[in-house]
Amino acid sequence: MESANSESGNGKLYLVLLVAAVCFALAAFIIAIVSLSMQNGSASPSVVNVGSAAGLTSEDYDDDKVWMIHNGHSGYNVQYISEKTGRIEGFDVDIINAVCRIANKNCKLVADIWTNCWDTVTGETARGGTGLMSGWYDACGGYRVKPERQRTFAFSDPFTVSPHQSFATLPGNPRGFDWQDITGKTIGFFDGGSGDEHCLAKSEEIVGAVLPTENIRHCTTFEECYDLLVDETIDAFFSDATYVRGRTDVDEITNRLQACPVGGSAMMTRLDSKLVDWWNPAQATLIASKEYHEICNDVKVTHGHQAGYDPEDFCIGL
Repeated sequence: MESANSESGNGKLYLVLLVAAVCFALAAFIIAIVSLSMQNGSASPSVVNVGSAAGLTSEDYDDDKVWMIHNGHSGYNVQYISEKTGRIEGFDVDIINAVCRIANKNCKLVADIWTNCWDTVTGETARGGTGLMSGWYDACGGYRVKPERQRTFAFSDPFTVSPHQSFATLPGNPRGFDWQDITGKTIGFFDGGSGDEHCLAKSEEIVGAVLPTENIRHCTTFEECYDLLVDETIDAFFSDATYVRGRTDVDEITNRLQACPVGGSAMMTRLDSKLVDWWNPAQATLIASKEYHEICNDVKVTHGHQAGYDPEDFCIGL
């Protein structure tokens, strides 16, 4: 009888200890969950304050995404690498900074080659670049709106007026290039630019505008195209006029030529991107403000040492 009572007492003791252990574990679990929840509610998002939204802190952003924006640093007043700061600067960059600040978005500029956004290959159809197609960036900044590009990508509203294109030769046009009849001539084009051979082919005022493949040369920089002019590999090069405006080493021999339908500069994104949803309202606020005109006028001040368009050539409402 004593043995039975002893076993019964031990069983009750074990049960009490088991219940206590379970309660202790449950209490510890609840405390941990509450502590974690409090930390998540009070901590700032793990976002580095970089690029376009400089001046904001991580608490100011309305989401925890860093928006990656490509800039091709063309070497003109719209996009160039500053020798003083080593950063990408220019009109396009000023616009991106302002829009990202107004929208409370954390934007980061990514320097990369133009063809990773839009690529043109001699004799082939122009196509989307590997970088934007593969999601290396959320958008490519400052790209002209063209029907060919709209079949592949989405665009924000433009933040400039429509551009015009130009033919350029060496100063004084020493070879007597006639831009109105380019039959048999060899023309250079900037790879990935809006003023490509497909744009030229649409011109109704230029004889011989549809060039055979052997009369098309692509170059990735102005310097490369310039060298082709010097050694007479090409007779002229054709491009968006921003590449030749304000330069002394070449002459722009056409005036406000519009060979093909091209819209203003905008943000070019993948079709599945949500960037345009917040970009357009913020950009509309900027363009309606005094700040937009200050950015335009600053092209001649802060960026005036770089060649390129004058503000009245591309700013909306000037």
